[in-house]
Amino acid sequence: MKKTPRQLLDADQLREAAEQAVTAMGAGSPQLPSSVDSDALRHWHELQVSQVELDMQNLALIEMQSERDEAEAGRERYAELYDQAPVGYLSLDAKGGITRANLAAGELLGLPRDALPGRRFEQFVAPTAQVLLRRFLDGMLEHGQRGTLELPLLSSRGPNMGEGRQVHLDVNLDPAAAKFRVILTDIGSDRARESARRRAFEVLDHMGEGVIVCDANGDIVFVNRAFTMITGYPVEEALGRNPRFLGRPGAHPPGFHAESLRRLREDGKWQGDVYNRRRDGTPWTASMSLTVIHDEQGAIGRFIGVFSDVTARRRVDADLLALSRDLDARVAARTAELTAANRLLTMEIAERKRTEAALHQSREQLRKLAVHLETVKEEERKRIARDIHDELGQNLLALRIDISLLVARSSTRQPRLHRRAQGALDQLDSTIRSVRGIMNDLRPAVLDLGLQAGLEWQVAEFRKRSGLTCDLSLPPEGAFAVIGPEVEIVLFRSLQEALTNVRRHAQASYVAVALRVHEGRLTFSVADNGIGMAPEERAKSDSFGLIGMAQRVQALGGHLEVAPYLAGGGCRLTLSLDLVWS
Repeated sequence: MKKTPRQLLDADQLREAAEQAVTAMGAGSPQLPSSVDSDALRHWHELQVSQVELDMQNLALIEMQSERDEAEAGRERYAELYDQAPVGYLSLDAKGGITRANLAAGELLGLPRDALPGRRFEQFVAPTAQVLLRRFLDGMLEHGQRGTLELPLLSSRGPNMGEGRQVHLDVNLDPAAAKFRVILTDIGSDRARESARRRAFEVLDHMGEGVIVCDANGDIVFVNRAFTMITGYPVEEALGRNPRFLGRPGAHPPGFHAESLRRLREDGKWQGDVYNRRRDGTPWTASMSLTVIHDEQGAIGRFIGVFSDVTARRRVDADLLALSRDLDARVAARTAELTAANRLLTMEIAERKRTEAALHQSREQLRKLAVHLETVKEEERKRIARDIHDELGQNLLALRIDISLLVARSSTRQPRLHRRAQGALDQLDSTIRSVRGIMNDLRPAVLDLGLQAGLEWQVAEFRKRSGLTCDLSLPPEGAFAVIGPEVEIVLFRSLQEALTNVRRHAQASYVAVALRVHEGRLTFSVADNGIGMAPEERAKSDSFGLIGMAQRVQALGGHLEVAPYLAGGGCRLTLSLDLVWS
């Protein structure tokens, strides 16, 4: 059986096949994270396509090597079969010259095989049949049909050459190469020919494929046993009838049989599927091969048909074709779905990028707004503290002077007024202390003396109000020169917030405050030995103290870190930032 040549793919076709394979595998592939951008998706897709393309190339190379090995083995088998064939094989050029022969042909013509190339085949034919041979070959060249001929060979190579054994020539023309391929069969005498004919019919009768032999009119003159087994018709019902009685009415398009017969007469052979019906009416499909046998005058003498029942095979082929079409439709539908999903994914990625950009812009605006609000708040605190000092403080001071004078003058002459004035003075002093505390909470005046003084004052106030031990560790005075005003107020407010949290929630007995400046990097920490800050405490929605500290630090490009929670292990807040950046 001839193997269908493998269709080769060029680079573009191979690339397209790889693209289709990757697309068909998209449903079973793992999903990439949604954060992957389109460039990464394209790169990932190109890697997959390149891998599939490489695999296909490797498979193609392996298949090509296998086909090459198979072809080489087939060529060697063909050469061996050609040389050792029991019948003679000859190749003739357009003028009848021998170009190739096998061993049987050399034995039949009476010369070694290697001595035959270069000689004319006509030299081995009896003189009475040489003209017939030339006419036969010329007709083959003109019409290009397959033909058969029987000729007598010369009895010897001596000077008195007469007719010898009879040979049968089965000739095929290769129009492209203008060469004849001849099968040379020794049919000997009439008795030998009759014996050969009987052997041939015996072989045909035992073949597994059905055989029909028809005369020039197309009527059946011979059928083998396989014919009866396949069609159900015994030999006596088939002989003398035209093979069309086997056909299934309406199964072929109009003119099918006439066109097939025309091609058979012109080309000398025909093959194809024929839709028939068995004797019991069962439909079946025959794979038919028809060949024309010509007589000595070149006219059609016999039609030989060889067929096999391919009903099941054709049914399977039809099912496979339907399945293939269904799979193609499913692949096309799946490809369309994947294309649509990919389009939606691309749109979603683009929309997500736009959303992320808008969110980033919104966060940046909120950060700037938070910084602005903190700045405005500090300025407002400073203004209010100044107004209280300038207005309320001066008025309270003037009022205290007046009341002090009243107390001094009424101390001896008006005891009752003196007591009332002294009470008013004490109340006024308490009010002045409260106003001073409010001013310090808003904007401690000590900040005007620098960060070092502000931190020391804040720690001292904490010790006085809470009664807890609080240690303060500061760098040398020269390190404070690189700390700008923005950083100073952030450190002071952070310390204020941290100490307030310790006093209210930590249940601590000791607090350590440390400020370090090293190689342009500032680190500020507040640690206590209290109960610690549990994660759920940090995650409370009303924990604005920590949120505010983090916002202030982040606005300066820094970072606020809360040490991991350890029950009873206290809490540590660490603020770090780059002084050069800030």
